[in-house]
Amino acid sequence: MKFGILFRIQDPPHAEHIGRRMRESIQAAQVAEEAGFDGVFLPEHHMMDDGYLPNPFPLLGAMAAVTERIHIGTTVHLLPFYNPVQTAEAAAVVDRISSGRLRLGVGLGNFAPEFELMGLDKKDQAGRFSEAIELIKLAWTGEAFDFQGRFFTAKGRITPVPAGAKLWIGAMSDVGVRRAAQHGCPWPTDPLHNIAVLKHWAAVYREAGREFGTSEDCSVVLLRDGWIADSLEQVEKEWWPLVRADHWMYFQKVPRFITGLEPSLANVTGEHDFKFERHRIDRFVVGPADECIRSIRKMKAELDMDYLVLTFRFALGPDHERHLECIRRFGAEVIPAFHQVC
Repeated sequence: MKFGILFRIQDPPHAEHIGRRMRESIQAAQVAEEAGFDGVFLPEHHMMDDGYLPNPFPLLGAMAAVTERIHIGTTVHLLPFYNPVQTAEAAAVVDRISSGRLRLGVGLGNFAPEFELMGLDKKDQAGRFSEAIELIKLAWTGEAFDFQGRFFTAKGRITPVPAGAKLWIGAMSDVGVRRAAQHGCPWPTDPLHNIAVLKHWAAVYREAGREFGTSEDCSVVLLRDGWIADSLEQVEKEWWPLVRADHWMYFQKVPRFITGLEPSLANVTGEHDFKFERHRIDRFVVGPADECIRSIRKMKAELDMDYLVLTFRFALGPDHERHLECIRRFGAEVIPAFHQVC
């Protein structure tokens, strides 16, 4: 199983030092490679006061230039917002810088104001997404194409083409995971739902892979939040207060939680209702190394994921030096347990 890190590039409240956060993520990517991680990834959002990264490609290129082995990727790039030919070209450039290490994770997008920013109607997101995937796959072949769709029209070819880039398709619904399987692409989960919900979607995804004959190309990329420390009490005291607001924001804005499979979300009406001792179960990889290892093994038994991508640092912290310490410690104390032959 591979291990990755998702960097959340944010600087609340008003992004005064967002450039520093970006530079810190470049250093953290180098440390992650040295610590034994297999990939580093960036998300995307728009119009966030804290400067949440709106364009991952320049920073991906910088990370690619200072690393040699690890995957460089997105989880996820909000594909419906863009001309897919431009996305294909930007991704190809990063892939060439990295000598074929790009993993382009793409997703539909959730927030209506972001679609409005781009002059788009959210109701068209699925159609734009499907056409964009087809166009990227055509463009990456390097062959000439003539694409005539409802949302996109494109004729020609791109150069350079990627050296080894792979497409991942994120999803948070039955329809979405079936789409990922239909295209024979790895499926990066979200970091928010518990394992019971993801287990349901994983079953739908794998059944669709069998239906479409793409099972050999399908794999689960599990996104979770995590922190390694001397005790769970230390995690709850020092890390959880920095993370709770982020989970509440998504709970409010993403109306896709399957409440029947989410007992810890019962009667949640405000951020204060997120209790660490309940919310961490099947969501977080936290605590001492042995606790982290147990959590990962449990998740592996339920989902059989091929990749685990963790976020350690959030908008409010922990700070850069503690983040680097966590990366090094996780690499030394947790990852080796999964790189041994069992």
